[in-house]
Amino acid sequence: MTDTPDLVTLLYRADWTRLSLAAEVSSVVDLDLAALRSETGVPGAESPPGAHGPHPGSGHPGSGWRGRPTGHEWAVATDLQGTESSRSTLLVAPGRRYRHQEDGFIRGCDGDRSWQELEDDRGWMAELSGDPRPPLRTLLRPSWLLTGFTLEILGPVTACGREALRVSATPRRSTRDGAARWHQPLDRVDVIVDAELGILLRHEEIFEGKPLKLTEFADVSFNPAEASDDAQFAPPPGWEGAEKNGRSVSPGGLGWEVTKLATGLAAGGLGALIRSSPPDPFGQATREEPEAAMPEDESLPPGASPVSDEVLHLLYASQGRWAPGIEATMHQWRDFAAMLSQVPDRVRQAGFGGLGSLVDTAGRRMLAAHTVSRLRIGGPDRYRIDTVVSPRQPGPTSTVCDGQRCWNIFDDEVTVRTAAPPPREIADLFDASWLLESQLTGGTETVIEGRRGYRLAVSSDDPRWRGMSWPDEVVVDAELGFLLRWISHLGPQAVARYELRDITANPGELGDFSPDLPPGTRVVEESPGEDVPPGPVNIPATLAGAFARQAAKDARSAVQGFLGFIRGGDARLSRGVAGSSGWPARPRKIDCQAS
Repeated sequence: MTDTPDLVTLLYRADWTRLSLAAEVSSVVDLDLAALRSETGVPGAESPPGAHGPHPGSGHPGSGWRGRPTGHEWAVATDLQGTESSRSTLLVAPGRRYRHQEDGFIRGCDGDRSWQELEDDRGWMAELSGDPRPPLRTLLRPSWLLTGFTLEILGPVTACGREALRVSATPRRSTRDGAARWHQPLDRVDVIVDAELGILLRHEEIFEGKPLKLTEFADVSFNPAEASDDAQFAPPPGWEGAEKNGRSVSPGGLGWEVTKLATGLAAGGLGALIRSSPPDPFGQATREEPEAAMPEDESLPPGASPVSDEVLHLLYASQGRWAPGIEATMHQWRDFAAMLSQVPDRVRQAGFGGLGSLVDTAGRRMLAAHTVSRLRIGGPDRYRIDTVVSPRQPGPTSTVCDGQRCWNIFDDEVTVRTAAPPPREIADLFDASWLLESQLTGGTETVIEGRRGYRLAVSSDDPRWRGMSWPDEVVVDAELGFLLRWISHLGPQAVARYELRDITANPGELGDFSPDLPPGTRVVEESPGEDVPPGPVNIPATLAGAFARQAAKDARSAVQGFLGFIRGGDARLSRGVAGSSGWPARPRKIDCQAS
């Protein structure tokens, strides 16, 4: 190996859809360390994207460890589980075709349809498993290493007979720490990267100084003869029955449309907006807020070229480029009337017409909800957020975090809790490395508020990206790599938009991140056991998944359930959708007075 490859571009551009290979895969996991890590991490946390594949707990390689049933975590300290080893075979052919098989489990894709077979006491059962996505995502889609890790090339190595690189990935602090529900502690991740293809030949997680999990290709051959046999990737017998049951949600299908619409409505708190919207929205908006209407832009040209290496590096290092601090004004729009106007006829015919009165009411009463906030950020847990313009929704007027404690300042009281990263919509703007897990195209230059940027189209085959909580267009600052703009569309119409203005990067003095509370201010101390991030509780993905599954079976009953939700019928979720900003409900715990 004469030249060291550019690691960022190598990992990002690794393309499993063009591979032709046959491999044996070995996986070993320390169940006791895995249980300890789960207990140490965020409660209810999931595994990192790509780190354990799409089927947590299924037991096949790449799925992660088989977790102890809920309610038995207390036994971890006294009931040692040891290690678990498994082997599987993997066959991959160009065009998103694959077959991944081990004892009792097979999953595959013929290029258009994903499927899986599971063996239980009743024999083999065929199931749909959603849209095409990579098998062994940890190894074949390594761009996950570009978000949340600092990478160090340790040197060249030969693995599976191929030239490769030994790389150490160390978790780095980020403004997005609170946005990643999967966040659990790791010392580091050691990988071996194929120097030509960019895929991982070996992946090992280290926790508490010990190997937690190892997944590697034990043997691999390229361009095998069996990859040309289409029968290897065909769905098993029983597919037709599973397909008729509508157990998958694919782009363009009924479940997809319902999912995306429901996600967007839930994310913005439609019910609260309708209740608080004035009878004459246009007159009210023009009198009080001249920028209430969402700005319009020309559409991105189709067929854009892949993103440049320069932009990839901007995104990867975005947070470090504006250290030690940044100030900006954030404008946020959510257009719920536009969302509802895009309800397709076939969704209405399937029962979504139950929302007819809500659609009519929203169309008459709602314009885009516009929120303006002034931001001052000094790091992952040092920031101040002041609301300048708000559509009269529940939420604090200011949030201040000094690295130790966080204050949510309301009109009539202040809540205090331990420090946490800023809300997700803010964190995602200033650490944009997460976009490297998506497909990015374009890169035409544009200027926003005097700052040069690159305009990109965003897409993904990852189901986590469904719904309007993710963008399909962004503008990346050409100097510092954060996002100047973020837009989400439903059909041709923009339904959500974020934009940064009045930006001052690396200011000379950020000042103190502590609030100045007047004497006599009512202060409510939050219980540590109920500590939650100050920003939106990210329920759209969870809601959308459950909603779409139900919609695929019976769209009418699903919509009725969603209606009950936005009317406040589900108290367990309501605190996550109090308003378009998603601020959590105020706790009532320990009262004291500011002095």
